[in-house]
Amino acid sequence: MHLMFISPRLGPTRMIAAALLLGELAGIHSTWLSPSGGELAAATRHPVSVTETAAFVTRDKVSVRISVFVEDLFLFHNLKPNAQDFLEPNVIRAGIEKHEQFLLERFVIRDVEGAKLSGHVVGVKEFEMPTEGVPMAELMAHKLEFRLEYELLQPPEFLTFSQHLVDQDVLIPAEMKLVIKQENAGTPFGAVLQPDHPETVRFSWENPALPAEASEEEWEAWFQKQREETLGITSYSSVYSFLYIEDYEVRHEILIPLLSLEESVLIARDDDAFLDLAEQDVARQQIEAYFTSGNPIEIDGVAVTPHVDRIDFYGLDFKDFAVQAERKKVSMANARVGVILSYDTKGAPATVKLTWDRFNRYVWSIGVFVFAYEDAQKATLSRIGNANTYQWQNPGRPPAAVLGEIASTLPPPPMMRLPIGTVVCLCLLPVAAFLFHRQSRNRLIALTFLIVVSAATWPLAAWEIERPFAAPPEISPDESAAIFAALHKNMYRAFDYRDENAIYDALAKSVDGPLLRDLYLQVRRGLEMQEQGGAVSRVRDVVIEEGTQEVLPPETSSDSRGFGYRCRWTIRGTVQHWGHLHSRTNQYVALFVVEPRNDSWKITHMDVLDEQRLQFETSTRGL
Repeated sequence: MHLMFISPRLGPTRMIAAALLLGELAGIHSTWLSPSGGELAAATRHPVSVTETAAFVTRDKVSVRISVFVEDLFLFHNLKPNAQDFLEPNVIRAGIEKHEQFLLERFVIRDVEGAKLSGHVVGVKEFEMPTEGVPMAELMAHKLEFRLEYELLQPPEFLTFSQHLVDQDVLIPAEMKLVIKQENAGTPFGAVLQPDHPETVRFSWENPALPAEASEEEWEAWFQKQREETLGITSYSSVYSFLYIEDYEVRHEILIPLLSLEESVLIARDDDAFLDLAEQDVARQQIEAYFTSGNPIEIDGVAVTPHVDRIDFYGLDFKDFAVQAERKKVSMANARVGVILSYDTKGAPATVKLTWDRFNRYVWSIGVFVFAYEDAQKATLSRIGNANTYQWQNPGRPPAAVLGEIASTLPPPPMMRLPIGTVVCLCLLPVAAFLFHRQSRNRLIALTFLIVVSAATWPLAAWEIERPFAAPPEISPDESAAIFAALHKNMYRAFDYRDENAIYDALAKSVDGPLLRDLYLQVRRGLEMQEQGGAVSRVRDVVIEEGTQEVLPPETSSDSRGFGYRCRWTIRGTVQHWGHLHSRTNQYVALFVVEPRNDSWKITHMDVLDEQRLQFETSTRGL
């Protein structure tokens, strides 16, 4: 299922062959072989023909030319020779009628949604048929050309071609060499079709293929444009594997054609051609079990159990696989499955080992794209020999720095002592004076008693409160800027962790009070990329553009030693999936309150005043 591009670099001989196939429409060349290589008798032959077919695609139709030898009619339709071992003209013409319907049924073109295009035979170019017919010994000396047309409602971006000229119970399959020429494109595409193994071709009407005489620079620019349009996923029949290595997480992403996966995973369905939503949900469980029990990953020598982040089903028109796929029915012929598996780490891993053991008869080798921090490399894994493992060694990247609290060296606030008994007695003095205002003697006794008790309880239990009107210690603008910058940096670094509890614990080193939960939710929302289905981005850069110390807002403060800080900053976050890098830059303005808590500085209040999106872009990480 490998799509080939017929490049001018193939040389003049192959280019002439391709031109002959398209121009002269030289058709099927069939060789009938036994497993040992010798010819089979007509009664026991199996069709293992290498069929050459040409298709010309315009904006409104596909024109197909298929040339067959008379021997193909004999074998496919079991034509009977006469007593003289001749196929008579009426027998051959009956075979031609059968073969028209045979080709319409067994050579299939599907649109982007997987719907089968309706074709019809527009003509058959016959050879000059002798009156007595064709002797069996000369069946390969005569050809027929079948001309088929398939109407298109709009210029296609994708077409999927498949053939099943022989049934599945035939031991030796037939191949079809298919050459496809797009209108106004200079160079054709080529693909080898195996039975029931579709090939998908993309057509670019704004950027068609160049002519053979184009320069190497022009070809490179054309290929680059194709990569940009498809975000690097240029093959529709290949398996893609992406391995991401970062602090606290290793992630393995697999993009695989649905038909390739069906070779190993039970995908039950009512309609052989499509998989509906309920069937996808059932298949998702099978796919999860298949990949979580295979393709093991070892981190620092220990096998780690994966978390299944996503299993999505994608149609052909879906390019940005980082986006959560829309739930809809997909075509078995051209749909792909995206599987994302994540593995927790305790920081920067020392080694990561991937073993690929999920091969089948359609998947013999895998190209693994490895993105380890800022480095990118590619490895090829194969089922042949001992070439199915990849191991990454940390080149010396230090462990991730441990988040710590920002110590406060401020002296304790000036306090004053309020004895509880004294305060209570003093508060009761006016009450006693009011109650005994007509009994001077009793009033004097009561007041004297309260004063004595007040004095007696002075050294006993007391409240410690901050002394009012005492000037708090002064914090210079440079000191406040340094304190805030450290807290602000740690606030975002907490989101380097993947586990929610770990994020909370790290965030608590810089944030205190009710703000902890609110800030967690607020920052997380700011890191979510709605364009990518709500994926939480990795913080790449945080830059404080401007900051000023402000008077502490009294309604938001509980410690006079704190300070207010107005800040404007930009943050760039990225989401990476399947080799795509999505980057977004936002700018914020907020007023913070910073206060000491247990000898450490903490952010205790945040009021966002403004939020703006500055940039969003998508690119590919090249290899």
